[in-house]
Amino acid sequence: MKSTFSILFYIDRSKPSGEGLCLVRCRISCNGRTASFSTRQQTSPHDWLAKKGRVGPTSAVAQGVNHALSDIEQRLKCTYERTLREERYITAEYLKEQYLRQDKPRQTFADIYSALCEEKAAHKSKATARGFRDSYKSFVRFLDTRGLRRCLPHEVDKALIEAYRLYMLRDLGYKMSSVAVYLRRLHQVFRRAMLEAGLREDPFDLIDIETPAYERNALSAEDLQRLLAYRPHRSVDNHVRLIFLLGCFTGLAFSDLKKLRMEDVYTLGDGRRYLSICRTKTQNGSIVPLLPIAEEILAYVGQGRTEGLWFREFPVNSHFNRKVRELLVKAGCSPHTEASSHTARHTFATTICLENGLPIETVSRMLGHRFISTTELYAKVSKQKIAQEMRPLMGSEQTQRLRRALRVCPPRKRALEKK
Repeated sequence: MKSTFSILFYIDRSKPSGEGLCLVRCRISCNGRTASFSTRQQTSPHDWLAKKGRVGPTSAVAQGVNHALSDIEQRLKCTYERTLREERYITAEYLKEQYLRQDKPRQTFADIYSALCEEKAAHKSKATARGFRDSYKSFVRFLDTRGLRRCLPHEVDKALIEAYRLYMLRDLGYKMSSVAVYLRRLHQVFRRAMLEAGLREDPFDLIDIETPAYERNALSAEDLQRLLAYRPHRSVDNHVRLIFLLGCFTGLAFSDLKKLRMEDVYTLGDGRRYLSICRTKTQNGSIVPLLPIAEEILAYVGQGRTEGLWFREFPVNSHFNRKVRELLVKAGCSPHTEASSHTARHTFATTICLENGLPIETVSRMLGHRFISTTELYAKVSKQKIAQEMRPLMGSEQTQRLRRALRVCPPRKRALEKK
């Protein structure tokens, strides 16, 4: 069915101003429906030419008002033609909304990003808010390198996003995993921009945001035993060692160990002691029964105190990671052992729990994960564990039969062999 469209300007005589001026309104007619809005222009009824929909040339305001009305008419026609190509069906109310949205002061993409950061700061965890602020600063710096700080949402296209990805990898030296996180945050901003700016196409549909799969490292039982047996000469080193070991036997993240209070440890009626906290990162509850080694560590660092923080002095993360790697080498582990503050959490999940037969659902609850799929990322089974469980299969009778069958298989002959 052919679409119909027309524009009519008229004056609203029902509410003249004190000076006798009337507002000029615009009526859009499209496919049998109408919608109207104020143009914010005023004129005297005596100067208005109803058939032309313009102010008469003798009026002092004719040039300014008529120019504004022609601009509105042209913008409405462009919006109609563009929408007709993309949507094929239009309503008068939709055209009105599109025009009024254009008429408002337009937010830049950076403005929308900044507003979303403020929302995250008000309603999300400190870690989430900090992550969005860092992503915002990174993207704005990138825009500044191209002179695009004031770019509008529709100007953020596939080419610009790909250029930003390259900027993070090449100029900032970010890892692929960090780049993926920053792009996902940028996508959240763009989805907000689509709502506020009326955009219909999402350039992220054409972009593949890949998070590289990497093996989450955990200490083996042997390396953990070496660290337990090692006694550093310096008290500072021993302090770092005890924090790391407590993470290995409780699964607490570095930020949660830092804020751990004595009131977070309690005793149930069965005499067992538990640790209960609200995770800093997700605000999820985490309940962990205290293992004997964890009990010994807390007793040592508590020094008879009954309230306050367990660790009154806490190192910064970068210093902590460097010191942990040094301690592992001194304890007799391989100099190539990868370790950081988060290695302790992985060690608890893998070496302490999963490799000793605990159900993954139980481990997920102790780690304070919202989804069990997150815990599955921690469920790395060591190479030693794989070899141990495969050993009975390697010498089984069925495996031997299969190997003999493989040996006696005749070589394949060509189906068609020329004589």
